[in-house]
Amino acid sequence: MNRMKQILEGNDIELLLNEVISNVFHKGLIDISDSETLSLIKVYYPQIFALKEIEILRFMALFYKDLSEPKTLKEQIFRMYQDVIYEHYNYTYTPVQVGIASGIAQNRVFSFSAPTSTGKSYLIMNLIRDCDTDVVVVVPSRALINEYYSKLCNLIPDKSVNILTFVEKVNTAHANKNVFIVTPERCREIFKYANDFNIGLFLFDEAQLSNEENLRGMYFDNIIRRCHDKFKNAKLVFAQPFIENPASQIERNNLGNEQTDFRRYKHRNVGQLYLTYDNSEFFHFGINKEIMGSRKIKCNFDPILKCIKEEGSVLFYVSKSKILSREFYQEFKPYISLCKKISDKRALDLISRIQMYTGGKTDYSRNYYSLFIDLLSYGIVVHHGSMPLEARLVVENFTKSGFCRICFATSTLEQGINMPFDIVFLDRLEASDPIGVKNLIGRAGRSSESPEFDYGCVVIRSSGMTKFRKLMNTEDRLSSKSMLDEEKLEDDDLEEIKQELNDGSYDDYLNLPQSKLQRLSDDESDQLISQLLDYLFYKNKFIPSEIVISNGERWKNMIESFEKFYAHYIRRDLSKGEISILHTAIRILVWRVEAKTFKNMCQLRYQYVSRTKERSEYKRNKWEFKLEARFTAKYQEIPNKNCFAVPLFEYGTAASSVDYDSIIYDTYDYLDKLIGFKLSDILYAAFYKFFERHQEERALVAANYIKYGTDDPKEIWLLKYGVMFEDMETLKPHIQDINEQEIVVAQSYYELPPENQKVIERFVN
Repeated sequence: MNRMKQILEGNDIELLLNEVISNVFHKGLIDISDSETLSLIKVYYPQIFALKEIEILRFMALFYKDLSEPKTLKEQIFRMYQDVIYEHYNYTYTPVQVGIASGIAQNRVFSFSAPTSTGKSYLIMNLIRDCDTDVVVVVPSRALINEYYSKLCNLIPDKSVNILTFVEKVNTAHANKNVFIVTPERCREIFKYANDFNIGLFLFDEAQLSNEENLRGMYFDNIIRRCHDKFKNAKLVFAQPFIENPASQIERNNLGNEQTDFRRYKHRNVGQLYLTYDNSEFFHFGINKEIMGSRKIKCNFDPILKCIKEEGSVLFYVSKSKILSREFYQEFKPYISLCKKISDKRALDLISRIQMYTGGKTDYSRNYYSLFIDLLSYGIVVHHGSMPLEARLVVENFTKSGFCRICFATSTLEQGINMPFDIVFLDRLEASDPIGVKNLIGRAGRSSESPEFDYGCVVIRSSGMTKFRKLMNTEDRLSSKSMLDEEKLEDDDLEEIKQELNDGSYDDYLNLPQSKLQRLSDDESDQLISQLLDYLFYKNKFIPSEIVISNGERWKNMIESFEKFYAHYIRRDLSKGEISILHTAIRILVWRVEAKTFKNMCQLRYQYVSRTKERSEYKRNKWEFKLEARFTAKYQEIPNKNCFAVPLFEYGTAASSVDYDSIIYDTYDYLDKLIGFKLSDILYAAFYKFFERHQEERALVAANYIKYGTDDPKEIWLLKYGVMFEDMETLKPHIQDINEQEIVVAQSYYELPPENQKVIERFVN
């Protein structure tokens, strides 16, 4: 059999189409070859396909689409099915959604897997809205947190429902329900409030995170076990894509056999077709060689060119290094040059928001020029893990609003972020991460409400065709054994944390193991912390940026004390690479206190590295080109004794050539992955414990600066209510009172522009 050849040669198309329709009627669209066949026929024979399109959609049970009245008995059967579902659930659910909903309703623990674009998100959102208890949603990334937050705020306008991206007890005078959307690391804070919240549902989305053999995987499993044991009346739901054994979540965490169930769904709501790219030519190929044929067949058009000209969107999955080096710009320039300047006001407003957040400019001749923002004005999006989260959210909104023509992205799009494209081009193929690749190509094709068969296109390089076929035909399984149950882990630090997670001694509040807390409280730590407080406070105020930039004696002494403190914490001397990274991290940490906003932080760092003040003096003498950029360490994960001191900009780089995008990305990496994820917990615990022992007020102030970036009580409460520093300058003068119970605003608040009011409107009563 060779369906591909049959379709492209135009042989018995109606007969083949009817054969596939019969398959779909009997078992749904679960076969990948049927999905390819329908997509190809729609592309090459749209008139023939149109005659059967509504029938196909009915047999796929896509009841959310607005379909015309049934014309046959078979269609009428599905219409009756649709009516019964709506009568029971009051939603136009598909059978897959019904299966998931009933599985959740009938069990305390339910785990399921389903392909992307099967309506999982729609069902989950309704489930959260309709739940009459508090809800905790656990997701692997902050990007997913914000996607949930945005959707739920639109779905649930009721102000009596708190929707928070952290676990905090706020707005108690007005809220009767809480929805917390958190990462596994921050979910553990729920146990501090176990008696304060009535949690009836824990939802673990993208739950394949449990398979990670690292600290995150252990945290994840430990959270699951504790939620199951501590909140006896709460349901636990696990959602994951493409997993053959969703029961693994139940097995690996010993969640019992009673009131537990699992299901795997293969049904597809969107079709896909596959092409290879070789030497500027495109070729069709099929996944199942026995059905679709083993050889690739030339495609007579450029699908990417066609898509861009028809104002569709293309995702290029490329390496992060290719983005940071800007290699992607030259490699894909023929497609980039097709993108026209955007004039739509809504798109320009979104671009303006990114400029305001990052401080980037689009004038190449000025300081702070950002290619990333400049490209946006042509509908070209860059998306990767070092992009600031707020900028990512705006970019995702930009894309979903239809303004994106090309998106260059890394693996950040693998985990559940709802950004569909017409075409996904895999410039690289990660065979070691099959679930990630399948999640990524799930972005190809938009599931719409219009009465059309939706499909997407996946393009790979010709050299990867065999590997890709194998990957698509491989079943993906999660381990049924947790790292928490391993006898002995090779990594001593992980073994220590594992033991404390298992015996319950791990400190939830400070997010550190007891052995580390003891080390932070010993005599040597006390001496070092006392020195640090003397350096951090200058004339009774937190150290100003002028001292940081000057690199003077005070700064050198302070950074040396930080080195000794961190070395004591990890119980060994620091390598030169670790020292350089720690220096840069502390510099950014101190700047954060004064700068407050991300834009100000980046501009301070840019001014320091590119020597803007000195350049202006050199420029008058026409010597600017002789001034070299200052050293600043490129972000790397620490502790890591094998890392080297890698400069963000190569030695000899002209100060005037410092790239502002690189400053943005690297600063965010430091804030998100080192300061926010590791250093802040260590330093907060050290200063807070020091305050408890010695009642030294400066230590408490320092602890607040480390944790919140401020010691102002009103600002701390605003942060607890989810307000960013970027919005505080405008809002703070209009807040009369703020505490655990409520936010009380002045009358002047109502005179603010709507976009400013919106930041806290859920809490204004």
